[in-house]
Amino acid sequence: MNPNEQDMFHCLPDVLLLTIISYLSFKECVRTSGISRRWRYLCHEQKNISFKESEYVSRSITDRVPHHQAVESIELCFSNPVGFTNAIEALIEFAVSKRVKKLVLDFSNPAWRGHGDVSKLHYFFPLPESFYSLTSLESLTLYCCEFDPSKLTTMGLLRSLSIGWMDFKNLYAYVSNHPPLYSLSIKQCWGKCLGLKATLIARQLRELVIEDSNRFVFFLLELPNIHSFKFSGEVTKMVFEIMPAIIIRNVYLDFGAEPVYDKPSLATEAKGEVISSYLNDFKAAQTLTVCPYVLQAIPECHEPDYYLQPAETQHLVLRTKMHTKEFIGIKMLLRNCPNLETLTLEILPPNPVPKVLNYGGINPDTFWMEDVTYRCLRRSLKLVVVRNFGGTVNELNILRYLIREGGEPRGVLKRVELYVPDGMEEGEATRNKSLHNATVMWDSNIEYDGTCRRRRTDDTATDGGGGTLIVKIDQKLNREGIEP
Repeated sequence: MNPNEQDMFHCLPDVLLLTIISYLSFKECVRTSGISRRWRYLCHEQKNISFKESEYVSRSITDRVPHHQAVESIELCFSNPVGFTNAIEALIEFAVSKRVKKLVLDFSNPAWRGHGDVSKLHYFFPLPESFYSLTSLESLTLYCCEFDPSKLTTMGLLRSLSIGWMDFKNLYAYVSNHPPLYSLSIKQCWGKCLGLKATLIARQLRELVIEDSNRFVFFLLELPNIHSFKFSGEVTKMVFEIMPAIIIRNVYLDFGAEPVYDKPSLATEAKGEVISSYLNDFKAAQTLTVCPYVLQAIPECHEPDYYLQPAETQHLVLRTKMHTKEFIGIKMLLRNCPNLETLTLEILPPNPVPKVLNYGGINPDTFWMEDVTYRCLRRSLKLVVVRNFGGTVNELNILRYLIREGGEPRGVLKRVELYVPDGMEEGEATRNKSLHNATVMWDSNIEYDGTCRRRRTDDTATDGGGGTLIVKIDQKLNREGIEP
């Protein structure tokens, strides 16, 4: 730097410098102490301490803890704690002395993908007695630990609890007897409490996440005040007790653990009925996200129209592979969401979709040409979003259907947004011959040349999720331009 030029940080007060370094990793935050005398002790004011194994070459822990005046959170990620018990216990005692509000102890292996990856010889770190004296905790995350939930009763301020990769006991009894708990996450857990029958009574719980921990046949969930529910794993029998008047903001269902099937069977029929009961229990959800298996299974019921009830969903997110066997399920959900305002299609791999001529008598080339409409298409659907758009035939067919039935003058559809995956340039998508027909679906002031490239790009934007927005136009839709 030119010595005559003033450091741009020189005029900033310490409070702003602290805000800036708070966005750095803890390791980088500590390294700023070597910049100058002024920076030497700034990192000591940082309130969040995080030790992640991937960020350090040395495995020493306690030597890196500065003498903080105040600490609000401590995070320790260490996949092999064998031989470091004393150092870890010292860090926990440090957390107790500083009365931290958030504590993360993660001793799992990042390479694990499921229960089968966990070795029986893996060391599960036993939490010391000092841990249970942390009465100031508001948020607690424990992965691959040995602990006694019954001793958590002293943590009266605890609002958020996340458990993963462990065999635990009596957790549901603790949750039922701890009214202040608002958020509970259970990831890759097992144990006797997840036996043939499990009951969870959580009258104040607002958020519940269950990820690949359904090692049971029947599960009763009494959640009268639940606002957000996320489940991933195999299909299993669950009964929900929810207050009828409660507003459920978000429900996420992912049954990707289920095996792929090529034709209906008694098993898929039974699972379709179970999934339909889930959807009925959460019919008050404002946002509903479902996986491809849901779209495949719900039509397999013996009487699908009988099992599935109308929902109050306003935003429907369909994670789909655009396979022919998902088409009926898509139409069923459109029919059962009469107040739907936003429809999101999240295209999953494989992409492009394999060319399947038909499934169960369904011809993908003619299925979406049927002149069948639903209440949401005529009265409420205003926005359609397609993520990971690839311009495949099945994608374009369903878009043509939605715009034909939902666009003016039949419906109230105002906008269609298409996002391509990361790494795909706009030119790659527009060179697809089938996409040429899609670009004339919108009546706008943007002109196109022979290759469907835009001559004006002022109506484009970048998606916050990383995908590139191809089209985002708020003007009237041209129904005549989308006919095949």
